[in-house]
Amino acid sequence: MLFEDNIIFLILKVMITCAGTFGMMGSTTKFRYVKEKPIRIMIFASYFIYVIISSYAIIYFFSYQHLLRVFILTISFPAILLLHNMSDEPFPRLVFIRATHILVSIYIAATITLINTALHGTELSDILMRLLAYLLVILFDFHFMRRIYLDFITEIRKGWGILSLIPCALIILAVALAFYPEHYSKRPTSIILIYLLGVVIVILYTAIGVFLSMQYHRQEIDQNRKILELQVQNIQRKAADMEKLAKQTKIIRHDTRHILSTIASLAESGDMQAILDFTGIAGQKPDMPEAFHYCTDALLDTTLYSYLKSAEESGILLQTSVTVPDILPVDSAGLAICFANALGNAIECCEKLPKEKRKIIFKCIGKPRMMFEIENPQPDRITFGRNGLPLLPEGGMEAHIRSIVAFCEKYDAFYTFTAENGWFKVMVSL
Repeated sequence: MLFEDNIIFLILKVMITCAGTFGMMGSTTKFRYVKEKPIRIMIFASYFIYVIISSYAIIYFFSYQHLLRVFILTISFPAILLLHNMSDEPFPRLVFIRATHILVSIYIAATITLINTALHGTELSDILMRLLAYLLVILFDFHFMRRIYLDFITEIRKGWGILSLIPCALIILAVALAFYPEHYSKRPTSIILIYLLGVVIVILYTAIGVFLSMQYHRQEIDQNRKILELQVQNIQRKAADMEKLAKQTKIIRHDTRHILSTIASLAESGDMQAILDFTGIAGQKPDMPEAFHYCTDALLDTTLYSYLKSAEESGILLQTSVTVPDILPVDSAGLAICFANALGNAIECCEKLPKEKRKIIFKCIGKPRMMFEIENPQPDRITFGRNGLPLLPEGGMEAHIRSIVAFCEKYDAFYTFTAENGWFKVMVSL
C-alpha cells in the first residue's frame, strides 16, 4: 500500500528512509574533527529541511512515483557530497561504501512496503516497521561492519575508484526494475526480478569481500616485510658499529705493542727522563668514540646508540633525557624496533629541513611505568583520521607509523600521535 493520497505520510516515510540511510552512512564514516559542533548540527538540519521541501514539491507538482525515480539525484547524491565535505575519506572510497548503503536502503524500503501491503497494514504499521528495520541495520553496521571497514581502509588505499562503479551501476538497475514503467508493487514479475538481482548483489559483494580480505592480508604481509627490513637495517647498523670498533681496537693493540717495545728499549738504556717524556705523549687518550650507555640490554643500547649517532652525523641537535629500566616490560627486540621506527622517522623528517631547524627531543622514563616521547619539527602538514592516526601517503613515514602501531597493539600499549605548531610528537606508554 503506497497511500499516495496522504502526502504527510509520504513525506514522513521519505524522512525516515533518508534518516535511516544517513544513519547507516554515518555509522562507518570517519568525520573530520570540527570544534564547533553546532555548525555540524546546522549543516545536517539544513540538509533535512532541503529534503522535506524538495520532496514535497516533487510529490505535489508531479507524483510520489516521480520522486522515487529521481531520489538518487535529489536526495542521495547531495548526501554523498555532504559526507565527503565533512569527512577525511577520499571520494572514490566514500562513494563505494555510501552507494552500498543506498543500495541496502532501497531493498529495506521495498521489503517493508511489500510486507505492509501483503498484511494490509496501515500508515502506522509501515512507519513502525521502517523505524525498526533501519535501527537494527544501523546497530549492525556500527557494532560489526564499522570495525571491518575501518580495518580495510587503513590497509587498502587503492582500487576504490573501480569498485565504486559497482554499487552505482546496481542502484541504477534496481531503480529501473522497481519504478519503471510503474511501481514494483503493481508488477509481480518485477518483484521476482528485483529479488533475483538481490541474490546477484549478495554473490557479488561476497566476491568483493573476499577480494578486499585478500588485499588486506597482502598489505599485512607487506607491513611485516617492512618491519623485517627495519630489523635487518638495525642489525646492519650494529654490525657496522662493531666492525668500526674492532678496527679501532686492532689499531690500539698494534700501537700498544710499539709503545711497549719503545719503553722497553728506553728502560734498557736507563734513560728515565726519555721514558717519562715518551709516556706523557703515549699516555694520551686515543681517539675513541664517546661511550653511549643507555641500558643494560645490548640490543636496545646498540639501537639507541646507532640512531642517535646517525642523528648527530646529520647535523641534528639532540635534547635527550633517557632512563631505561634494567627489567623491560616487553621484549627488547620489539622495543628496539619501536625505538628505531620512532627515531628513524624523526631523523628522516629533520633531514628534509635546513640544518638550523633540525632538532629532536627524546625523553624516556622507566617509572612508574616505561614511557617515551620523541618530538621533531615536521616539514609537511599532517592531518589525522578519526582513529587518531596520521593520514599519510605511502612511504617512509607511513611505514614507521604502521610499525609503531603494530608494536603497541601487540603489547597493548597506549600511543598517541600529535602535530602542533609545526612539531610532530610520538608518545608510547607501556
